[in-house]
Amino acid sequence: MEGKTIINSLRIRNLLSFGEIQDISLEPLNVLIGPNGSGKSNLIETIVLLQAAAKDFSIPFAQGGGLGEWLWKGASPLISAEIEALINYPESVMPLRYKINFTRVGQRPEIIDEVVENEKPLRDESDVYFFYRYQKGAPVLNYRSKPDQPGGDDRGRRKRHLKREDLNPGQSVLSQRKDPDQLPEITYLGELFGKFRFYREWILGRHNPARSPQPADLEGNYIWENSRNLAVVINNLLNNPNTKKLLLEKVKLFNDYFEDLTIGIFGGSALLYLHELGLNESIPATRLSDGTLHYLSLLTMLCHPSPPPLICIEEPELGLHPDILPTVAELLVEASKRSQIIVTTHSDVLISGLTDYPESVLVCEREISGTQMRRLKKEQLDEWLKKYRLGELWRMGEIGGNP
Repeated sequence: MEGKTIINSLRIRNLLSFGEIQDISLEPLNVLIGPNGSGKSNLIETIVLLQAAAKDFSIPFAQGGGLGEWLWKGASPLISAEIEALINYPESVMPLRYKINFTRVGQRPEIIDEVVENEKPLRDESDVYFFYRYQKGAPVLNYRSKPDQPGGDDRGRRKRHLKREDLNPGQSVLSQRKDPDQLPEITYLGELFGKFRFYREWILGRHNPARSPQPADLEGNYIWENSRNLAVVINNLLNNPNTKKLLLEKVKLFNDYFEDLTIGIFGGSALLYLHELGLNESIPATRLSDGTLHYLSLLTMLCHPSPPPLICIEEPELGLHPDILPTVAELLVEASKRSQIIVTTHSDVLISGLTDYPESVLVCEREISGTQMRRLKKEQLDEWLKKYRLGELWRMGEIGGNP
């Protein structure tokens, strides 16, 4: 399907539920289905590590029980894990390959090898041109000495050998070297990975942060994972006439009585209000249903005119009535034209909403060698889809991803 692709593919080895090398091609929209424990969330955790490489590589491990809990448990305790990503690079004629190989020292990560290089040789060389290689402790950088040369090119470059102590072995080069003029490829990857957004921990109930008045000076561009800045983000989106029209149309599909959304500012705090037909007063966020707040949060992600380059969403169906899930599926398809989207779901109704886009679905299954992921192929399902919706085929066990 057409859309925006940031990560073309991932190769994962010895990480979480991924044991043997698993090659995963990614499309603009990637909806992961499969039973609990099959590894759907672990694909997102892998992308979390890419984001961490641009900032602080140790944080996800510290938050997730230590590095030992991230390494594949089906091999010896001395194994190393590896992530390889093929990344589109607009400034070059070809994508970049980023690879990081790391192991455990105590419960901390230590990088064994790391690479930033072109996907293919530029000319007739036997090796691809690289911009950084750690080389197992003998790091080398290829600086661009002529800033007018395009990214990804080997012309106007000079090689610099670093000492091992010049780099922190527990951190990626992406967080330690930033120079858009001399190191454009490394800088690009670091900035790109740092912009990825993750929505995994939905807070429902009375303590949902979206219910409370929010400081009006919170970040208003993108919604946070806990929706703490929902009112501020919606306020900014409502200032864009086209986005406002789209938002209101989508909320109307959710609530037949819906009239308008407004933001009240009181003493430096912002509070979201929903207006309904037949009511003399608006309804504040403090009294809105969990489903309404969750749906509004999804809209801020999927209707944003300039979204983050990559968005990962765990189980967007939580708290929502099944009748609105086909609309969520449409929103995912539309959003994937502006941002690469990765979603996990247990909803057959949501999957049925993707019947016209079966190639957007990745089936996750657990085997003795670890997680295996397989993308559906439209041509193999054409006859089935003349009679059944895609979610029905999933329930029937015809596409896999069942317990």
